[in-house]
Amino acid sequence: KVYADTYDFRINERVAVGSQGVASYSESDRDFEEINYETRVHFDKKFLDNKVSLNSFVGVNRRDAEFHRLSAATSGGLVVPGLYNVSNSTDPAQVTEFDSRKRVNSVFGSVSLGYDNFAYLTFTGRNDWSSSLAEDNLSFFYPSINGSFVFSEFIEADWLSFGKIRGGYAEVGSDSDPYTLQTAFFPSIPFLGDVPFSTGNTSQNPNLEPEFKNSYEVGLEMAFLQNRISFDLTYYNEETTNLITPVSLEGGTGYNATLTNGGTLRNRGIEALVNATVVETENFSWDTTFNFSKNNSELVKLLPGIESLQIASFPFNSVTLNAVVGEPYGIIKGTNFVFDAQGNKVVNSSGSFAETRDQENLGSILPDFNLGIRNTFRYKNLSLGFLVDIQEGGKYRSLTNIWGNYSGILEQTATDNKREVGTVLEGVTGTVTYDANGGYTVTDTAANTQVISAQQEGTDYFFGPDAANVFDADYIKLREISLSYRLPSDWIKNLGVSDVMLSAFGRNLGVWGLDNENFDPEVATSGSGNIQGSEGGSLPSTKSYGFNVQLKF
Repeated sequence: KVYADTYDFRINERVAVGSQGVASYSESDRDFEEINYETRVHFDKKFLDNKVSLNSFVGVNRRDAEFHRLSAATSGGLVVPGLYNVSNSTDPAQVTEFDSRKRVNSVFGSVSLGYDNFAYLTFTGRNDWSSSLAEDNLSFFYPSINGSFVFSEFIEADWLSFGKIRGGYAEVGSDSDPYTLQTAFFPSIPFLGDVPFSTGNTSQNPNLEPEFKNSYEVGLEMAFLQNRISFDLTYYNEETTNLITPVSLEGGTGYNATLTNGGTLRNRGIEALVNATVVETENFSWDTTFNFSKNNSELVKLLPGIESLQIASFPFNSVTLNAVVGEPYGIIKGTNFVFDAQGNKVVNSSGSFAETRDQENLGSILPDFNLGIRNTFRYKNLSLGFLVDIQEGGKYRSLTNIWGNYSGILEQTATDNKREVGTVLEGVTGTVTYDANGGYTVTDTAANTQVISAQQEGTDYFFGPDAANVFDADYIKLREISLSYRLPSDWIKNLGVSDVMLSAFGRNLGVWGLDNENFDPEVATSGSGNIQGSEGGSLPSTKSYGFNVQLKF
């Protein structure tokens, strides 16, 4: 097999003469291509009167990936207004280029054994050779073993329809991005006829090793009462070691960070799927499904002497996303409100909320659990179904909340006639005494009565405590409602079709339990990348409606 994944992406940006910013034009071309060449040899056979089955294969793979980026931008403005071309640059245009290539060679195989349709055992193994790792570390092997046992084959009971227990252990290795081994020099804009070269802000590491994720899981599947009730439970434990991650350096080294293998991350959790037919008669049935997941994440350790690692910094202000030893992955750090002994927010002498001097833990981006509930009601040929999704826990930081209050475009900036009469922040005044470690004590508290302008209140969302823009990511969503009708067979017997289903549906019809009604926390907390928990410029969530006709011949 030969298969490819490729894209070409071209971007241009324009700033007209007379704009607030300097007139400009920029263009960027990005090309990506990944080609896989793969060969497999399979061997499948049954033995001992077909009671023992063997399914196996061995294969080789070569993966070549290339990325190219060429960018150019005007400098100093446009000579001719309205002519958007890089050559229409007042000063010499800025041109940057980046090219990368990466190759991974692999050998892999699998052997799966089955006995009499109730016992199964599978072994896999894979060895990769990656061009993005040092020569001494470029080869890494990772195996897995999985087994299952259908115990219901040995239990004769009317109440038990099916029962299976399963378990498995797996290791997965991964390499780094291209060109992380050597610190290279990059050319920049010519100055007085000379081209200056400089290194990036991250020092590369010639001794990088692959990172590994070791995981095991156990599961139980059972069904009862002729499959009226069934469940599937899974417990998993994953531990990632040799994490390839940037670690901050002192500025005197000439770099902000260096890449290294440092850290162990553990994820443990449960997943549960429960199906039940609550009511079933000839003309009516009620089916329900519960889908539950909970993950506990913990950064077990980093390099010796390092207790916290900054993953990213959010736009504007000092809010950062961090990995902290002993805490869940993805801790939001920023300045907090100052509280008195009774938990009241403290207001300073200018009428604004007081702010801690140091960054504090403002919460993890990861939710405590997710739950989906689907119900389907059927009466004869008519079916009504709805799906509710629930998320509990997690935090996100909203950039839109900062600018919406700062600029006065959010509704809350105009409530209670505050633009004309001002507002009094809910809190207490008091004397705040800070210690050398960033802690504080609050004395001489009294109810706050100081009036401030609406403009000052809005500005404080930008210059005040970062916690004012960090919100809970809880929600309850009516994800979908569907109504369908299957036409009776007598109606369609002369139409040349065997089945006709008419359906109408609506999605994202309602949401409850939001910490901030202006934003959808799912926009900031979904996804699989490292940078999560950051909302900024997100479009409002939309409802959608549709109609579907399904024909079977």
